[in-house]
Amino acid sequence: MRVSTVVLFISIASLLIAALSVDARGRGGGRSSGGRSRSRSRSRSSSGGSSSKPKITKYTPITPTSVRSPVIRSQTRLGSRTSSFSNVVAGYLVARYFLGNAPVYRSGYPMYRCYVKVPTERALRITYEEERLLNATGHSCLSSSTTNGRLIEGIDQNRTSLTTTITYKKSGKTNTVHADEVSLGDIDEQDFEIKTVAQYNVAIVEGTSCSRVEKTVNGTMITLYETNPNKASVLYANTALLVLFTIGVALRVL
Repeated sequence: MRVSTVVLFISIASLLIAALSVDARGRGGGRSSGGRSRSRSRSRSSSGGSSSKPKITKYTPITPTSVRSPVIRSQTRLGSRTSSFSNVVAGYLVARYFLGNAPVYRSGYPMYRCYVKVPTERALRITYEEERLLNATGHSCLSSSTTNGRLIEGIDQNRTSLTTTITYKKSGKTNTVHADEVSLGDIDEQDFEIKTVAQYNVAIVEGTSCSRVEKTVNGTMITLYETNPNKASVLYANTALLVLFTIGVALRVL
């Protein structure tokens, strides 16, 4: 076979290797330990009796097996900065989430009057939320703990302090910020607690002694993928086989 044909084979192999490299980088540097979660289901074929695994595409959600399991973008909600400026606060609200219904936020999470920024390629799986309206001494200020309090318009000009404390559970370290924005450290697959306390020098709900708002959130930082990495790994393997086959043909010609 002519030399030009051999050169053609080698050129094709080089292009495939380059494509393989791009594919590997596009998967975000590999999977986390939680990324191996796979949905297991059985389906009957039309001929009856046989079972097969469902096809995994790049848009297939990742089934969580623990709070540290990764997610793809479509499984998350965008943390809205404007939500931190809500004028309705619960007198006392506690929400505990199971693995299957735990909300997952990307980009950030809205605390009370403080926005918590989340690192790129990370998301927050929330397991616990608590919100309270209190008086100056830290006691309930509404007649019923289930009542929501509507804040007086323009009340934030009477705010005397805003403190947000982040506790990283694994290391035990804390970070306290007196601002309306705070950034979480990159603690992939680790647990955290965030607590925001806003104090006012006047009553913030008409007809009450409420002058303090507290919000506490517990959760886990997890890996965020654009698409399902299991599908990406299948493409990677197929590309690798094609490259090896092409190189083998070229070597035989030589």
